[in-house]
Amino acid sequence: MNTIIADRLKEAKQERSQIMGEFLNLKAELTRTQQRNDDLRSENRALRESLHATENMAQNLLTYVNDEKK
Repeated sequence: MNTIIADRLKEAKQERSQIMGEFLNLKAELTRTQQRNDDLRSENRALRESLHATENMAQNLLTYVNDEKK
């Protein structure tokens, strides 16, 4: 009887260890995913700012060209 309990405890310990390893892997993957998401948000913000600046420059040039025609 004691050997059965000991075997079950050993199996439960191994299973718990395996599950903890899987959990830590998923946690690390989540951390990497969140960092990548933050990086993409930052890149998106920079691209939006660049697009806005380019639109302003194009509008200023168009205004300049139209003023020169007059």
